[in-house]
Amino acid sequence: MQNIPLCVRRLVKKYETRDPAKIAQAIGVTIKYKSYSHHTKGYFINTLRNKFIVVNKNLPEFEQRIVLAHELGHAILHSNRGTYMIREYTLFPKGIQENEANKFAAEFLIYDIDKNMIKDMSCDQIAQYFGVPKELVVYKFQK
Repeated sequence: MQNIPLCVRRLVKKYETRDPAKIAQAIGVTIKYKSYSHHTKGYFINTLRNKFIVVNKNLPEFEQRIVLAHELGHAILHSNRGTYMIREYTLFPKGIQENEANKFAAEFLIYDIDKNMIKDMSCDQIAQYFGVPKELVVYKFQK
């Protein structure tokens, strides 16, 4: 596994943003928003050296941002491996690449903060503070 926290810190420093859409565009990934059933959240595809992140535009805006950060993880960490898709019932599936993309999204969306500030907060409270699912909080703080 790559050093994902370091990778995210370098990206944020280089592009001076935590907006996954801005970073995707800066590295040449085209973002498209399309209507899908509630089962498909989004996917990353690399075809003929063209990289695309497709996000379900029917999702709430906060969820689109999470999907975009996850798919950006695939674009950066796994761009030579093809297509990755998130479906509703497998938002946090098993598998090395999916775990890495989840870790990337967690590092990207949950800013480095003083651990003393959150030491008395529950996982749910931290998730609410950052506007992410609690599963991403687990990815952020697991070793």
